[in-house]
Amino acid sequence: MAIFSFISIVLALLIISTIMMFIQNPDFIGVTFPERAISDAARLTNGSQNEIDGECSIKGSYFEKSVSCDMRRTRDGKITDTILLEYTLMFDSITSIADTRENLE
Repeated sequence: MAIFSFISIVLALLIISTIMMFIQNPDFIGVTFPERAISDAARLTNGSQNEIDGECSIKGSYFEKSVSCDMRRTRDGKITDTILLEYTLMFDSITSIADTRENLE
């Protein structure tokens, strides 16, 4: 009986923490790729979304997946920046983001 109580408490805490994450970060919910990566790369490079190009690879299941996006910023036909964006998602909602940017100018 104590095990069922413990499991229900853990599940309740997990649900509450997930709800709090959604309330605090509403723009992380229901994201699509590469649209989100293009937006983030444009923000990181202070550029326009029209200057960003790249592709994303998705690994994992619906419940938990990792997305890796290799993006490039091109200006006047020349690649000016490369951006690697790595996302961790749970239920199509971002739980963490890591980025690496290299300026080629």
